[in-house]
Amino acid sequence: MARAGVSGRLLPCAGLLEHGRNGVEQRRCQCYRDFYDPLTIGCTVVAGKVMVVTARMGAGHDGAAAELCRRLEARGIRTQTVDFLDAAPWAGRLFQVVYELWLRWLPWAYEATYRIWFFVPLLCSPMVSLLSRIFGPRLRRWAADSGATVVVSTYPLASVVLGNMRRKRRRPFRLPVITFLTDFATHPLWAHRGVDLHLCVHRTTAEAVTESTGSPAIATGPLVSEAFRTSLPSKAEARRRLGIPLDARVVLVVAGSWGVGKLESTVRTLSGTGRYFTVAACGKNERLRQRLERSGSCMAMGWTHEMPALMAASDVLVQNAGGLTSMEAFAAGLPVVTFEPIPGHGRQNAVQMERAGVAPFVHTPSQLEAVLDQAMQTTELAAARGRSIFVGDAADNVEEVAAMGDPIQAPRRNGFTRRLVGAGAAATVVWVGLNVTAGAATAFGLGTAQPSGRPSAVYVGVRIGAASLGSAALAKFLARHQVAAVVEGHVAASDPSKVRHLSERGADVVNGGWGKAGRLHLLGQSSVAQSTVALQRALGRRVSLMAPDQSLSGVDLAIAGLEHVKVLDPVVELGASGTLPVVEPGSVYIVDAEGLGPSATQSRVRSVLGRIRSEGLRTGSMQSLA
Repeated sequence: MARAGVSGRLLPCAGLLEHGRNGVEQRRCQCYRDFYDPLTIGCTVVAGKVMVVTARMGAGHDGAAAELCRRLEARGIRTQTVDFLDAAPWAGRLFQVVYELWLRWLPWAYEATYRIWFFVPLLCSPMVSLLSRIFGPRLRRWAADSGATVVVSTYPLASVVLGNMRRKRRRPFRLPVITFLTDFATHPLWAHRGVDLHLCVHRTTAEAVTESTGSPAIATGPLVSEAFRTSLPSKAEARRRLGIPLDARVVLVVAGSWGVGKLESTVRTLSGTGRYFTVAACGKNERLRQRLERSGSCMAMGWTHEMPALMAASDVLVQNAGGLTSMEAFAAGLPVVTFEPIPGHGRQNAVQMERAGVAPFVHTPSQLEAVLDQAMQTTELAAARGRSIFVGDAADNVEEVAAMGDPIQAPRRNGFTRRLVGAGAAATVVWVGLNVTAGAATAFGLGTAQPSGRPSAVYVGVRIGAASLGSAALAKFLARHQVAAVVEGHVAASDPSKVRHLSERGADVVNGGWGKAGRLHLLGQSSVAQSTVALQRALGRRVSLMAPDQSLSGVDLAIAGLEHVKVLDPVVELGASGTLPVVEPGSVYIVDAEGLGPSATQSRVRSVLGRIRSEGLRTGSMQSLA
């Protein structure tokens, strides 16, 4: 009987006679002419061994890996699980600490780091090369020692490293590599053209991966324990066991295994309605659990193995990441709603799940109550949509490939010096890329504010400091002559009321950045993010134009795009002399008066305006560039 492979194309199978268990002759399928056409016709496939690569970055990757191993072991296929971060312990620990730090305390930094690869995809190749230098050698050694015939990765960075190793001209990684994408979202650093097969939770994800990499991708559905599909207790039984009122409208709120995001805010929103019994799953965040327990606003739970019972007892799940818990809810037939998602993959997952029709994305607290009520009224429809994504079994595809390969031999160890030089070179390329691409992006007008059509005006701003900020006369002068007030973030943070009064008197306010700083911002506070927040707090609204007094990195430009801030470029900065070069329509001039008082500031601006008018030009409102 023919069995369709990944491509579904039928091929004749000759088979290879060999001795199986207990001396019984079996035929090993020989129709794997290439990896994408695995198929057997009347053959007994001899199982191989699978090495599964995961990472301790939340429970989603580990959960998918554990479930895949359970299914393969049940079929008699041996498995071995390794942690990608242990392939380079110092780098792995750094990755974990920084990732958790960003999610808990610097979400804007994670969002920017997540998004920059979409803005500047050329950076992906040097980054993957760097990661391959750091983590690749030990991954090779693990694969050789394990005797595996296929490697499966459930962690994106491991996937791209393995894919890169597969495509190397010298000493390529000779085992087939499969990656299982645990999320609906896709990312330039999550899929790689060197990976032999991408297994995805939804067809839209598979289509996006194939389009971006050109490599095969199929939708199998999530890897979720059978406990969420076949062993669920009844709602009444689950509520009695957990101490939940039988007649309550129960909303289960989750925030992943680390308990990150705005879970407390979500609980406050729900408790404020007075209509729901809220259960908050705080994961391993014990401080969060204790705070919620003291507030009395919900039933707060820490890390628990009762998640199947919790889902059986609930009417709807509110989540913020789109990870494993969401997939478990789909399997359990529990309606899923996304609210206040975490940045980066959480936000993108929310968009993709809404597009797939499996989970609505609620953007404001005022909408949440209506969406929850609708989900509770259409439970069966929501359950059917969630369960519809389980279209296959990833273990089937892995089993096919596991039977085709042969173990690789242990590689020779690379010299430490060679690896160190290679890692340094790749790091240099990434550093240069993050900075040089900023100049390239602005040169092509990406994310910058520029006049449309054929400009007939000149745009003028004045960078003012604390000494002139509170002057009503200066504010009126600037408004009358259409000169923008360029205010730096640290000035706005120190005296927000004066900035607000400046705007109320008619002056246009432009974000002046935070001040002079280094070019590269990765872990530190970004000039764009910091100044945007300070001015928004001072004015009560977003300032959409920015004229920074510093060079911007690629990270800064990515953050500016996320904050919907346009950078004024090119800008001519006029120092103490205020001398204008050749005046051209459409040019932007910023007068530096940061250390001057109101009268001296007006005098310097008047001299610039006089030169512009002597050329027969006029000034235009800078806000027209936004």
